[in-house]
Amino acid sequence: MKGQRINPEKINPMEMNKMSSMIGMMGLMQKIGKGKRKYVIKLEKNHKKFLSRFIIEIKKEFEKNYGNAAQMKGVLSFLDYVKKSCENKALKELKVSYEEFDFLKRMLSDSLRGMAALNLKWYEIHKKVSIKIMRTQYKTLLEQMK
Repeated sequence: MKGQRINPEKINPMEMNKMSSMIGMMGLMQKIGKGKRKYVIKLEKNHKKFLSRFIIEIKKEFEKNYGNAAQMKGVLSFLDYVKKSCENKALKELKVSYEEFDFLKRMLSDSLRGMAALNLKWYEIHKKVSIKIMRTQYKTLLEQMK
């Protein structure tokens, strides 16, 4: 992929932060699946179910946007690993590498930030309630990961 030139005078700091975050995420995605899984995340039963559903949705998005790109094989295999380990009732913990751990935390925090930025109309009360419940689940899962 060829780099794109940007006029530094016409970019505001928020756009710069967003671009640097995206570049950092792409760097993490390239490293996923290559390190040793020595970090342990202890998960409760309800967090495992929620994480499994979250991984299914993330995997659908990655497959829709990137298809079967060679760079995404590590990410998709990691998502499969997380899904299988969450569906296994005997396992109480998830082993990941640092890059994978950081990737999961960033994905959860980005989703949480996106839900916080949603502006819904007054008549969309059902969506508001479900988003509020999902936000609490995301927050508790992030707290347990730390």
